Amino acid sequence: MINVTVRGFWGPREESPRELADRWLDFLARLKEVDEEVFADWRETAGAGPQAPRAALDPEGFAAYIVRGDPDPDAYPVGYRTSLWTRREGRPKAEIGVSAGGVADGVPQSVVLKLRSGDAEEDDPLVGRLPRALAALADAWDPDWGDFADRALMTAVREAFDLDNAGPRCGRAVHLSAGRAALVPEGLPGRRLPVAHGGVVVDLSGPGGEAPGTDLVLSVNETLRGTGALAPLPLPMDRPKL
Repeated sequence: MINVTVRGFWGPREESPRELADRWLDFLARLKEVDEEVFADWRETAGAGPQAPRAALDPEGFAAYIVRGDPDPDAYPVGYRTSLWTRREGRPKAEIGVSAGGVADGVPQSVVLKLRSGDAEEDDPLVGRLPRALAALADAWDPDWGDFADRALMTAVREAFDLDNAGPRCGRAVHLSAGRAALVPEGLPGRRLPVAHGGVVVDLSGPGGEAPGTDLVLSVNETLRGTGALAPLPLPMDRPKL
């Protein structure tokens, strides 16, 4: 069974639907480089069925979808909420949910990519490539922090450090914005994947993409928390990144 999530979070950052559409399309293009079979043929509305319309993959069309899907008057302060999904026969289902463009000082902006399959196993080569999907998210969305984890690991880290949903943490891989990356100590385990905007992805996977042990992930979390690299944005949030 595959049940994994790639996420990114940041603070207030005002962006128009057209600016968000450009980020969306950049992210989808980068995901297709990770797996052109799974990350293709995107459909509107993550909870919809196979008759859902295909997403318009042009800037104006996608910006119109963002506005059409979130007409509430609170979209400006809170952020525009948009989602897509895709599934190929025999491959995991992918869903992306984005809440972005808002300026509220207590509501994190976010991107969440979920992969689910009751048939494929977590040693599927796609799962081993998901640190690259985290790097793609970092390049396209410029988040403050992000992670890639399976469900059991997310639970273990959350419980070990008493975290809420948006509390910075390390999973199988972690993205750290430039300010956070500057606090990463020398000798920290993991492979570094450079990303845009001055940040870094630290990938704790094995050489073949194997999942790291929970003890290793908890230890890295402890180290990064000790240096301040996983400190939460102060509330009220007055900036998008640490």
